[in-house]
Amino acid sequence: MKKIFISSLLEDTIILPTETTHHVLHVLRHPFQKPIIVADKNGNHGLYQFLEEVDGRAVMQIIEYQKVESSQHQIVLVQSFLKGDKFDWVLQKATELNVGTIYATSTANCVAQYDRKKLHTKKQRWEKIIQEASQQCGRYEMPNLVVDMSVDTILAGETHSICFVAYEDEKGTTLKEALSEKLYKQEDNQRILIFIGPEGGFTRNEIEHMVEYGVQPVSLGHNILRAETAAIAAMAMIAYEVNL
Repeated sequence: MKKIFISSLLEDTIILPTETTHHVLHVLRHPFQKPIIVADKNGNHGLYQFLEEVDGRAVMQIIEYQKVESSQHQIVLVQSFLKGDKFDWVLQKATELNVGTIYATSTANCVAQYDRKKLHTKKQRWEKIIQEASQQCGRYEMPNLVVDMSVDTILAGETHSICFVAYEDEKGTTLKEALSEKLYKQEDNQRILIFIGPEGGFTRNEIEHMVEYGVQPVSLGHNILRAETAAIAAMAMIAYEVNL
């Protein structure tokens, strides 16, 4: 069954924005008489029936609220900014791979640089990509996108997470090996965080700084992967390991 996401909270009666109404009813051609699942920004879900379309906005009535079981683990991606449409692609695939939080951050070798105004505009576009990908793949809630934090700030807020950094010069420990060891020692639900660098990778100083915070460097395999490939590979490895 199709699902849509709205920015407001669910109520017994809701009115969809014009853009969402047009997309669902006139682009996807979802039958007016067929119920659809609606999710809000807090992860609440409900099965709704279309009642009418007024001035291009759909009025919907609740059929039943739905309970959603949360996963035992949550993947957190910290992705350095990438140039062109590579970052868009990573966001789309991260959403499909059920990542819970995506931090977009600037690191030393980033080619793409954004001032505060441009970053705000970019975030609006990126959130739309995430929403569309979430609806397409049918996931229960959209990833949380954070674009205004430095690596230090992210690490300070993720002190209880299991943290890895993909590093091409790491030869001793693979992500699979490190993850198996960490999960074996943990009994509670965990946030599993993976740092992925930009096109030029992380500098040695950045890696050493992360290690000071307890981040473990890991290998993703024998080949040196492009930044966008590394992100998808790492998330898929983690998702497989924790049965997401």
